[in-house]
Amino acid sequence: MNFGLLGAGWFGREAHLRNLLLIEGVNPVAVSSRSEESLEAAKVIVGDQLQISRDWRDVIENQAVDAVIVALTNDQHYEASMAALKAGKHVMCEKPLGLTIEDCNRIITQAAEADRVLQVGHEMRFQKLYSHMKAMIDGGEVGDLQLMWCREFRGPMRPGWRSSEALTGGTILEKNVHHVDLFNWMMDRMPLRVSAHGGTNVLTDREILDNAQVLIEYEGGRRATLELCLFAPNGGECEIGACGDKGRIDTKNQALELVHHRFDSSEALRMQIMDEGDAANFVDSSGRVDRGIKPELEHFVNSIKNEVNPLNDGESARLAVAVCLAAQESIKREESVYLSELLG
Repeated sequence: MNFGLLGAGWFGREAHLRNLLLIEGVNPVAVSSRSEESLEAAKVIVGDQLQISRDWRDVIENQAVDAVIVALTNDQHYEASMAALKAGKHVMCEKPLGLTIEDCNRIITQAAEADRVLQVGHEMRFQKLYSHMKAMIDGGEVGDLQLMWCREFRGPMRPGWRSSEALTGGTILEKNVHHVDLFNWMMDRMPLRVSAHGGTNVLTDREILDNAQVLIEYEGGRRATLELCLFAPNGGECEIGACGDKGRIDTKNQALELVHHRFDSSEALRMQIMDEGDAANFVDSSGRVDRGIKPELEHFVNSIKNEVNPLNDGESARLAVAVCLAAQESIKREESVYLSELLG
């Protein structure tokens, strides 16, 4: 299966390109980037046989390419995904699927009409820590799930396009669509209303929010809360938890720790949930580990081979986008926003 990469920037190269090389039967044949330096770095990873271009459209028009990964800036996801699907390519689009619900709808419709697999880069579903947490919740380990939370206090995101409101679609859509997707997946209920507060209180040289608190209400009275701070030095640990009528689960992303408390026992079960194989040992050139990327890409390949809908499909991605947009709109309007307003 021949792959093309649209956007050979740092994440495209280090997360996607390096992991593609670890998957049997997958051959990266073409990449694009506006940066000559990035193109040369991609050739170092793959080899001189790699076809390179400054325009992502050249990769889509390449008849040898079966599937593409869209790793461009967020504002280009819609145009590139639509063009690739119309050209008959399977698409793995980095999150978010689109900057508007209308864009998401059009991409999903085009994928169906083209009969191509559309998968979205919510790789946290494929990190073993969270897939284990999901299995515990589904298995009744916390009873009737009622509440979830995510708390992330960390330093600023990398400088560049991620500081632009227009290119990212906003902090919550760019940064926290991952966590919202986990909420939606584990809650397994329709989100109904979002109430949020946030601001740019410290990193005032940037356009985007540097802090936020978000409350999401789901069907059946379930609720999830997100707390984000982007000006916390020495941070980075992401704490995600869930609580039901029989117990609770607490996780730490960097420590790969899961703690299970049951209300009928005074003892807590503490465990390390490690990724396996290449997914556990993968380290990019900067020393950073992006967990979940390789199993996510393997899932994409298998979905194409087996002609099945992927776990992180267009519909689930659209719902995560809708919650993030509702949160950002809630902050602007200083009022709660109902999902029905966005989704119809």
